[in-house]
Amino acid sequence: MRALICAAFVAALTSCAITTPHFAQTTAATSTDISNPHHTQSANDGWGAHEGPVTGGAKAGDAHVYRVRTRSELVRALSAGAVAGSKGPSSAPKVIFIDGTIDLSVDAQNRPLSERDYQDPAFDWSAYAKQFDVETWGKKPVEGPLEAARKRSADTQASVVVIPVGSNTSLIGVGGSALIKNGSLMVKNVENVLIRNISFEDAYDYFPQWDPKDNANGEWNSEYDNVTVYGSRRVWIDHCTFSDGARPDKINRTSLGRPMQFHDGLVDIVRGADLITVSYNHFKNHDKGSLIGNSDSRSDDAGKLRVTLHHNWFDNVKERSPRVRYGRVHAYNNLYTATAGADYGYGYSIGVGLKSQLIVENNVFDIDASQARVFKLWRGDRISATGNLLNGVPVDAVVMLQTQTSSPVASDVDWVPPYQPIVHAADRITAAIKAQAGAGRLR
Repeated sequence: MRALICAAFVAALTSCAITTPHFAQTTAATSTDISNPHHTQSANDGWGAHEGPVTGGAKAGDAHVYRVRTRSELVRALSAGAVAGSKGPSSAPKVIFIDGTIDLSVDAQNRPLSERDYQDPAFDWSAYAKQFDVETWGKKPVEGPLEAARKRSADTQASVVVIPVGSNTSLIGVGGSALIKNGSLMVKNVENVLIRNISFEDAYDYFPQWDPKDNANGEWNSEYDNVTVYGSRRVWIDHCTFSDGARPDKINRTSLGRPMQFHDGLVDIVRGADLITVSYNHFKNHDKGSLIGNSDSRSDDAGKLRVTLHHNWFDNVKERSPRVRYGRVHAYNNLYTATAGADYGYGYSIGVGLKSQLIVENNVFDIDASQARVFKLWRGDRISATGNLLNGVPVDAVVMLQTQTSSPVASDVDWVPPYQPIVHAADRITAAIKAQAGAGRLR
């Protein structure tokens, strides 16, 4: 079956009412009409617009405006206009409207695929758990025929569910029901990509990797984000909704003494990605929200990872909203909520990582938790944070971070935003963000 899946895919590839208060979401007239294929990001909209607004496929001619309803139609539209003989998605300007639900874990006839369809004949979870039991295997890296079979299984799934997106692309949801599920969009080493008005859910990794040296007792690590921005520039992700869908982590099984993890990030921005704006999105019911910079060892990320997050709602997201290394990140007017009894226990919201320089202003943290440590130190040493409210009371990020280290934490950064955002007082934003953030909320 695995060979058949691979062969099949090689062939397949040839306005809601808003209650007051209301925030102006755009300044360009063309940006508000979601049915207009030529709409673009507004000028001055965060780091993403720093070298000019993200236009995506706005310059596409009528022949390169597509309305897609299946995985195969999406892949064909992303590849249209490619130079003969080239591999991967096209960089020709294109606008792709997502109409309804697109399941990325399907075969060429749009039939759903399961773990069994991707699984290598030599792989077995029971045998895997027995071989790598910590009592006998210990802490050394996993290796051998069973691990090789797991990797082959993972590669087979990735060949189906990871969809590369090319430069000069607009991906836009139709109405309020556009959904991409069971896979991942990979925005890798490209430029000028616009993603709007789409719900993403359940980027599910059937074959997570066991790392016996991760934390004290080992951890399972999954592979797929709903959207990964990898080494790309000038990307705008706006008015989308991200979640685990029908398979939250609480239903997952346990193996090797640890809960198995089948979801990774919602939107991760890594490997030198730069000039990104993430706005008016709803991130909900998830463990690891958004990683900006994926390794302390990647010193070449310095000077990149310039990201703006504004007017997003992080709703019962356990952690990483975001966690930042190296980046110059501006987070303003975002809403963070965590309710007792949710699928995911609350950990923290903003992670201050190595060499990060965050400006965090006028955000609301409404956290129902016994210890609401909304800022967490991850080898960082500076942050500029003003006007933020924790459960209605001003919160001092530096004081909170300083309790986590004996080294000094500075209350400033060495940059200022090169744009002029309209930043509202934190006590004004909660109702408006709940009304406006997420797919189907554009007006």
